[in-house]
Amino acid sequence: MMTQTRRFSLYSMFTALLLSPLASADILIDDPYVREPVPGRNMSAAFMSVRNTAAEDAVLVSASAPWAGKIEIHTHRHEDGVMKMRQIESLTIPAGGQVLLKPMGLHLMLFRLQQPLADSLPLTLCFASGACVDTVAELRKPQ
Repeated sequence: MMTQTRRFSLYSMFTALLLSPLASADILIDDPYVREPVPGRNMSAAFMSVRNTAAEDAVLVSASAPWAGKIEIHTHRHEDGVMKMRQIESLTIPAGGQVLLKPMGLHLMLFRLQQPLADSLPLTLCFASGACVDTVAELRKPQ
């Protein structure tokens, strides 16, 4: 038999999920992939399209994976004639829009990779709202 406290906790949890400004169903991940690391290196990058079907902006704040020790959100910019990568704290996905994470642009930088990597790599993206989206990235050889 469920106690009153447990029933209230479950009710509170479901209510919070329903009233959350961003549900994980509002975020769609298309074509996620990880570039196969250079032999002898334990870092790489992940790329994908992140679509936000919600009426409010979504702010990506972190990513995690059981096969990566650390994941950072990075930008790649041309500054003073040199391409420079920089970590950014968050990435806004506009309401009704999408952001493309691609080589030589925005991407997820992957560190301390557990090798060898599998062909299918589970990946979780988390947003400022508290919602997280699970996806599976394909391991691809560099082009």
